[in-house]
Amino acid sequence: MINIDITLFIQMVNFFILLFVMNMILYRPIRRLVAQRNQHINEQEEQISKAEADALGAVREFDDQIQAARNLGRQKVQDLKEAAYQHEKDLLQRAGEQASFKVQEMRDKVEKDIGAAREQLRSQVQAFAKDLAQKILGRSI
Repeated sequence: MINIDITLFIQMVNFFILLFVMNMILYRPIRRLVAQRNQHINEQEEQISKAEADALGAVREFDDQIQAARNLGRQKVQDLKEAAYQHEKDLLQRAGEQASFKVQEMRDKVEKDIGAAREQLRSQVQAFAKDLAQKILGRSI
């Protein structure tokens, strides 16, 4: 059975002394180490969050730069296409002008050759007509 006497009070005092000593020697240092560890973990999590935010910002900036470069490239390609189209148009215009000049030269040459051929044929026609008339009439004219 349990007897309530002085030993119970001694045991209670002994328990409180042991609790105080354990608190001073064991529990406080452990709680301090756990608190330091939690603080260190929180600091590391903050640094990780900051690094993630910086990385996301860098990725967004990189994507923006890539998009800007693509837009610039598209614009340059469009400008080059327009310049090439204008150059092609100029070349075709010059080629058309040269072709029409050559066609006109050829027409002039053909007309000149036709005129020369007509003159030559006129002189030959008179000679043929005279020969034919002489043959038909049977006498010289």
